[in-house]
Amino acid sequence: MHKYKKHIKHNGNRRNPVTLLAGIVKSVFNEQQGRVIIAIGGPGGTGKSMLAVALASELTDATVLTLDDYKTARELRASKSIYGPHPEANEIALIRTHLESIKLGNSFDKPIYCSEAGAASGVEEFSPSRFTIVDGEISTYKEFRDLVDFSIFVDSDWQTQLNTRIERDIEKRNYSTDKAIATFLHSNLREFTEYGADSKRWADVHLYCHDDYRLEIESIAEEHYSHFDALLGAEMVPLDLGGLVVPVVTPFDAELKIDEKALIAHLEFLASHGVARIMVNGTAAEFFSLLPEERKLLLTIATRYFPGLIFFNTSSDSLAQAKLAAHWAEDYGADAIIAMPPYYYADAAEQKLVDFFNELAESVELPMLLYNFVKHTNNVITPEIARQVKQIGIKDSSNNHSLIDATDHYFAGTSRSVVEGYQAGACGFVCAQANHIPGLYVELEKLLCAGDMESAKRLQEEIREVCATVSLPNEIAAIKMRLAEIIPSYSSATRLPL
Repeated sequence: MHKYKKHIKHNGNRRNPVTLLAGIVKSVFNEQQGRVIIAIGGPGGTGKSMLAVALASELTDATVLTLDDYKTARELRASKSIYGPHPEANEIALIRTHLESIKLGNSFDKPIYCSEAGAASGVEEFSPSRFTIVDGEISTYKEFRDLVDFSIFVDSDWQTQLNTRIERDIEKRNYSTDKAIATFLHSNLREFTEYGADSKRWADVHLYCHDDYRLEIESIAEEHYSHFDALLGAEMVPLDLGGLVVPVVTPFDAELKIDEKALIAHLEFLASHGVARIMVNGTAAEFFSLLPEERKLLLTIATRYFPGLIFFNTSSDSLAQAKLAAHWAEDYGADAIIAMPPYYYADAAEQKLVDFFNELAESVELPMLLYNFVKHTNNVITPEIARQVKQIGIKDSSNNHSLIDATDHYFAGTSRSVVEGYQAGACGFVCAQANHIPGLYVELEKLLCAGDMESAKRLQEEIREVCATVSLPNEIAAIKMRLAEIIPSYSSATRLPL
C-alpha cells in the first residue's frame, strides 16, 4: 500500500525530490550493513538515467549500473521482432549474476554496449559502492526482485515518453522520425505494458516525470512513509509571510521576448541583497501583456533560481484561467497564490465575488491572498467580502486600512505609505521600487520589524528621494531603466501599452 504526499514545502524552499529520495534511502538503510541495490525502472523516455546520476551524487557513496549495456545483439532482437522491454532482449541471467556479486561486495567485468555496432563491444571492471543504483526499464522486473533492496518507478504521460525517444533516437541513433515513432509504439506501448507495467505495484516509491522533466514524488510505500514524514517534520515550519515582498519586473530582449538570463541575474541580485519574498506575475511584471505560457515560464524560472518565498499572481478576467494559473503555482512550487477580482466586468455583485474567490481557493491546496487594486479592476474588495473568503492575507494597492481587521496578514501595497501602513497594523509591504534598490528596502523591513518607526520614517523619505531621481511616464519603465544600469545586458524595454 502506498501513501500519497505532493507539493512538498520546507520553510519556503522547494525541496528537490532527489534530495528527499536520498534522505529516505539513507534513513531506511542507516542501520543495515552491507551493499544496497536500488533499482530505477519505468518506461523509456521518463528521465531514469538523469535521476540515477542525480541520486548517486546525493548519496555520494554510490555507483550507477546501466542495464542498457546488457542488451542482446540488435540483429538477434530484430530476428525475433522484440524490443528493449522484452525479457529476451536482455542478458537476464548475466544481470542476476552481477547483482549477486554486488550483494557480496565483489567486483566483476560488465559488458559495454556499442550503439553503433548494435552489440557489446568489450567489458570494463565494475566495483560496487555502498549503494548501487541499477538504471534501466527492466530493473524493477520480477526477475530481480529478490536481489533489489529499494525500487523506484518513474512514469510519465505517453507524449513525454514519445518526445524524449524521438529526440534521443534521431540525435544519438540516427533513426528517422518514422522509425523512432515505430520503436516507441512497440517498445513503450506494447512490450513495456506487457512485461514491465506491473512492476509499479512492487516499487517502493513512485515518481512522475512532467513534460519539462520536473520530477514529482507521487507515492511512497507505507513501510517507508514514516521516514519520509520524519524528513518533512524535521524542517517544516509555518510560512514567514510578514515583511518585504518584491513584485519582480519582467525583462524583455530586443524582440520583446522574455529574457531568461536577465531574469535569472535579477533574481540572484535580489537574493544576494537579502530579499526573502517575491511576487511573480504582478502588475510590475506586466502580467497583462503576457501570454499564459509566458506567465508559467516566469514561475518556473523563479522557483528554480529564487530561494525564498514565492507568491504567484493568478489574476485573470475568467475563473477558468485563474484556476489554471493556480494549478501551475501548485505544480511548480509557489508558496501562495494571489488573486484580484475578475477585471473587465465592473461593479460585480458582492456575493458573486465571494463565490469567485472561494471557488478559486478551493481548487488548490496553496494558501491564497487577495489583491485589492480597484483602479484596474473596478471591483473593490470590501471587509465584508474578505471575511467571507478563504484567504490568509490581502495585498492592498488602494491603501484601504479598513481591510486590516478583515485578514490575518495585511500588506501595504504602495511604496509611499509603508510606515503608515505598519502603524495601522500591516504585517508586510509590497514595493516595486525594491527591484532596483533592494538593500534599502531590506533595511526598511528590519527597522519596521524592530518597531523603530522614527528610523523607518527617515529611511522611507530617503527612498522617496532616490526614486524621484528618475522621472518617466510610468514606474515600471523607470525601474527597468535603473536595472539596466545595474545588471549587465539588462534591457529597459517594456511592452505596449507601456
